[in-house]
Amino acid sequence: MDNSTFYHAHLIVQERCKGRLKCVRSCPTKAIRVYENKVTFFQDLCVDCGECIHMCPEKVFVPVSETMEDLKSFKFHIALPSNILYIQFGVTVPPGVVRQALKNIGFNEVADVAKVCDEEGIALRYHLEQHPQIRPIISSFCPTVVRLIQVLYPSLVPHLDPLDVPREITAREARLHYAKKLGLKEDEIGVIYITPCPAKIVSIKQPAEKKRSWIDGAIPVKDIYNLILPEVIKIQQGGKIADLDKFYYPKAWGMLGHFSQNVGYDRALSVAGIDHVKRILNDIESNKLHYVDFIEAMACLHGCTNGVFCVRDPYVARHNSIQMQEKYGRPPNIAEEKVIEKYRRGFYFHEEPVLPRTTRDSEIDIGESIKRMKKKERIFAKLSGKDCSLCGAPTCETFADDCARGEAEITDCVFFKK
Repeated sequence: MDNSTFYHAHLIVQERCKGRLKCVRSCPTKAIRVYENKVTFFQDLCVDCGECIHMCPEKVFVPVSETMEDLKSFKFHIALPSNILYIQFGVTVPPGVVRQALKNIGFNEVADVAKVCDEEGIALRYHLEQHPQIRPIISSFCPTVVRLIQVLYPSLVPHLDPLDVPREITAREARLHYAKKLGLKEDEIGVIYITPCPAKIVSIKQPAEKKRSWIDGAIPVKDIYNLILPEVIKIQQGGKIADLDKFYYPKAWGMLGHFSQNVGYDRALSVAGIDHVKRILNDIESNKLHYVDFIEAMACLHGCTNGVFCVRDPYVARHNSIQMQEKYGRPPNIAEEKVIEKYRRGFYFHEEPVLPRTTRDSEIDIGESIKRMKKKERIFAKLSGKDCSLCGAPTCETFADDCARGEAEITDCVFFKK
């Protein structure tokens, strides 16, 4: 298997590493190793959760994203902000100010995903009614959760929600609309998502559900925040806000519970935090949650408000979100029958089915796998079982597996040496 086929939104700066091993211990798929004072990771196992970026005090893992300079190749520029951008400023900065500030730094238009989010709530509810044979259905909103299932829980891939994410549908409709309106080619229009996390960058560069994303790139929330803050201050001092009435803030948008409330809390379960998500996925594999219709799963604790690209503390962001809902929560009139008609036409669906990911284990024949497993068990029996990670692997079991593969030596274990 060629690991180069997997795109990841970070680089490793080796010279910064001081061997603290926090990244090794925090990786949910055990993809990171520190052998011979060198940080490496198995690209097929990495799900771009951002834990390594978040945990490393030396900033060894550096996010890779677009900048405003990358927009120059397009004739028309559309900003597609996550609502997380708005709640970084709080209720004292009206959304119209943020939208105008985005235009001031170079965007021609701003497209919000609010309406599509509410439409998909209706479409999801209808989908659950039409497909009772699969339970529970798992949300595909968080790309890290999708990749986690592809890598560690391939049997659960059929449980993934088949509806495309609101940002992709919004980007598609905005691109087609402005191409027709302005007489431009579709590839002359640049759609840039303003993202709270690196996982969404990967979902744009290498989507699991289509050959090519409708979004051209992503800029972190914190980068855009720093760019537009001076513009926000200037606009507020000027006192005139042009497009305030064009924005509304749907309840819990971007936070855990948004899709669950559309389905009904009595039929849905919401979970956040990668370790908590893994426990729920284990329960689904064990058929313990067959009575639940829908699982809303998000890799970041607290949801998108805790993305590694955010500026505000997640509790402050949640507070801001509640206040924004109170002040700007004016939902549009959405005709349910029109949403269902669009659902039947396939408007909301993934372009291609999500498939399990080919990993380092899936290409080994059964005979070789059994032989390696027995060798791993023999090595594991000799180890201390302390899971100290001083060997550079996250656990003794993982280290034994590395040794069985020929990727490490048993003498790398400090306790074995003693």
